[in-house]
Amino acid sequence: MSKPIVIEVAGKAVAVAAPAGDQVRFVAVKYDVWDLDGELYGSVAEAERAAADHIASRSAIGQQFSQSGYSTGLAVAV
Repeated sequence: MSKPIVIEVAGKAVAVAAPAGDQVRFVAVKYDVWDLDGELYGSVAEAERAAADHIASRSAIGQQFSQSGYSTGLAVAV
């Protein structure tokens, strides 16, 4: 791989896979995958799976909170 490749999840660009020797470096461009920023993967496909899995796990956590009665919105103290 010689050029960066855009990583999309559900049709939304979330990161770039940048060449890093014989691996690819995950460069997050959306907050949804910020936790993966800088990680190294063996292939673009592996980085894509990691992004999709990470977003799915974040969605599952949000659903658990909303189903348990916790608000997933932001609260502001004044």
